[in-house]
Parts: sequence; C-alpha cells; structure tokens
Amino acid sequence: MTRLSEDIRISSNTSEEVLRRVLEQMTNIIEQEFWISIEEGYEENSFWIPTPKEELEEDPEYIVGVIEVDIMLTTFEKICALAHELGHYFLEQDEDSWKGTHIIFKESLAWYLGYKYFKETGCVINLEEYREESSRCLELYIRSLK
Repeated sequence: MTRLSEDIRISSNTSEEVLRRVLEQMTNIIEQEFWISIEEGYEENSFWIPTPKEELEEDPEYIVGVIEVDIMLTTFEKICALAHELGHYFLEQDEDSWKGTHIIFKESLAWYLGYKYFKETGCVINLEEYREESSRCLELYIRSLK
C-alpha cells in the first residue's frame, strides 16, 4: 500500500493549501494503486462508476472505474467524498459478501472502508467531522429514496 510522504491529520480547519495538497496526493495514490480515474463531477453529487466486467475481461489494462467528485464541495468535503466513493470500490471487490444487503448498510460501510483506507495511508481525517459528513449524506440519501 502506498502511503503519504508524511502522516497528516486534517479537518475542515486545516489550511486550504494543505487540504489541496492532500487531495492531490490521495487522488494520485488511488489512481496509481487501483487504476481508478478521479474526475470532477458537475451533477451536484459524487459517485463511483465501475467499468463493466465484460470490458475489463476484454482489456485488463483498462481503468476499473471512475470516481466523480462534485466540484461544488469544499476541499475538505471532497476528501471525505473521495474516501466514501473509494469505499464503494472496496465493497464491489467483495460483492458476493454483500449481495442482498440493504443499500443503507452498504452506504454506511463504504463510509467506514474509505475512512479506514485513508487512515492507513497516513491521511487521518477528523473522525467527528467525518461522522457528521457521513451522517448528513446518509440522511440526504435516505430522503432521496422516498
């Protein structure tokens, strides 16, 4: 696993310069380690788009998917969104274990897995703020299902 050059703790109060550097470093790590393309999103939402398995079977050198991160988010929120969407990639890698699981459980688990990965790479996101962001996003998601 690739790590940041130095461990760093971030929160919404971290300087914009540091947050942008962390976002860039984490983007590079994810793109290089997992073959995921990280792109700016313009749909007022961030999401994970897996490459169809048939395409990967035809060309194993192809990117495994795309993470779009909403450009309207603050840099700190972009980091949180990137962590969450990477969590969806991890869930997909073990999809047989999660078949039939309620979507809200999978959404929650993606938040956890992304946080854990970022922490292991040396990017420690303020847990209280990450919980608040994940709770806010989960509430919005639940409302969208109704």
